[in-house]
Amino acid sequence: MARGEIGLKAVFTLTSAESRRLIAKGVAQKEEVLLAKEKGYIIIAGGTTNAYVSQELTGDKSIDPRRFTVGTNTGGLLCVTNPDDRDEKLPVILYKGEVVKKTIPEALQDFHKETVVIKGANCIDPEGNVGVITAGFDGGTVAQTIGTVTSTGLKYIIPVGLEKMIPSVKEAAKVTGSRTMDYSLGADFGIYCLTNTLPVTEIDALKILADVKATQVAAGGIGGSEGSVVLVIEGPEENVQKAIELIESIKGEPAVKPLKGNCEKCRYFGCKFYGKKLAELPPWLLQGE
Repeated sequence: MARGEIGLKAVFTLTSAESRRLIAKGVAQKEEVLLAKEKGYIIIAGGTTNAYVSQELTGDKSIDPRRFTVGTNTGGLLCVTNPDDRDEKLPVILYKGEVVKKTIPEALQDFHKETVVIKGANCIDPEGNVGVITAGFDGGTVAQTIGTVTSTGLKYIIPVGLEKMIPSVKEAAKVTGSRTMDYSLGADFGIYCLTNTLPVTEIDALKILADVKATQVAAGGIGGSEGSVVLVIEGPEENVQKAIELIESIKGEPAVKPLKGNCEKCRYFGCKFYGKKLAELPPWLLQGE
């Protein structure tokens, strides 16, 4: 840690799981989320990072990130979890801070201008556009919500790690589409490009939680640091110390274990492994299972 002209400067690395925990804590304290918690609905869609968000907002640590999702990138390919393996709590919907048994359409129909939809993402670009992969034939959660969100002026809150930074979400959306692929090692898909959202990255979370400036300076690694990000933070001494305490409290967050679908029963016929029995799958696909 170095002392700068107007404060302190510190550097640290966050693994993918640690980033998810940090982002979730930031989302839970974001102004729009706090307002929704007081006066409206918080709709938390599926996703591994959203599982952490659900834990932070409900206090329910039994929520399992690997089971709190439909689509997943695991074992070296894009996959879809088995319906029986998914958390029965999904999606989590809170009304004025309390978990309620409602569907997403029901929550949106009971309109409150403070309501927010928390949706995970698969990519983000330097312009702040976020991309959401859709392999569902009905368009998934975005299709279920975007009409109401857009027409009424509600907001998507998008927890997304910097490990998912790509050059351009717009360009990614142009080249995807399940029926345009001639070969797919995993579930084939399209990408929504969402331009009018409120993304929350590690940088945003640190600003929300400790009021420090964060800059990403490196990424990636081996031996558990795959998908990691290296951040430099700057700010007044009190703020930087607060951020350091926060980072040290989340270090060691366990990695999310793999959970892939059943290839033999899969409905994504574009995947190379569609209909394959367990014995027919390559060893690399079964690592960690």
